[in-house]
Amino acid sequence: MILDMLKQADVVTVIVLGILGFMSLGCWGIIIVKLLTAGKHSRANAKFFAMFRKAEHFVELQEICKRAPESTLRHLTLEVLEEASKFSNFVSYDSIQHRASLLEDTIQRSIEGIRLAADRNIAFLASCANLAPFFGLLGTVWGIMAAFYQIGQHGSADLTVVAPGIAAALITTVGGLLVAIPASAGYNVFAARNSKNEIAYYNFGSHLLSLFKRGDLLALEEIAGVDETQPQ
Repeated sequence: MILDMLKQADVVTVIVLGILGFMSLGCWGIIIVKLLTAGKHSRANAKFFAMFRKAEHFVELQEICKRAPESTLRHLTLEVLEEASKFSNFVSYDSIQHRASLLEDTIQRSIEGIRLAADRNIAFLASCANLAPFFGLLGTVWGIMAAFYQIGQHGSADLTVVAPGIAAALITTVGGLLVAIPASAGYNVFAARNSKNEIAYYNFGSHLLSLFKRGDLLALEEIAGVDETQPQ
């Protein structure tokens, strides 16, 4: 039935359906890829966090990153370790807060980069969700205009004359909805998941920063203990 209706479609209707078909392929491609990678990233992050929780000192993170599989949390940790490697070995009460502030900036920049990467391509879903119904409406309106033109040409409103053209035009409306519904649902799901993950990354960054601060404080306490034991 659909093929029979498409045979009655004009060039404009075919072009609109082609655009909607391209949108549909793009949307489903993005949705499928993101669904497949989401589970993989979630398992990798859970494994890394389980290893991270066992760490008692900041210096242990380097070894954990070597043994852990690729994950978002591992990437975040490596950037923090790279920034920390630039610090001097000398720690004082005046510098401890500045060191932590620099790492906090690194964590924020890293998470912003992660969020930008996660949001990549979902803008296409939002665009399709907004534009697809309008393309469908455009095809329908054009088809109805063509049907009325046929009525004028034949001087008759016989359904056998105009019904095939109107039916073909209405296919574009259906096509627009078939594109917009999964695109809108996919965008909402991925946008909500990315926001939730961003909160989790900031939470992990807070743990990471606390581990670093704890190491600096231990170093200061050891220095203070050595000074107290030295003979006056």
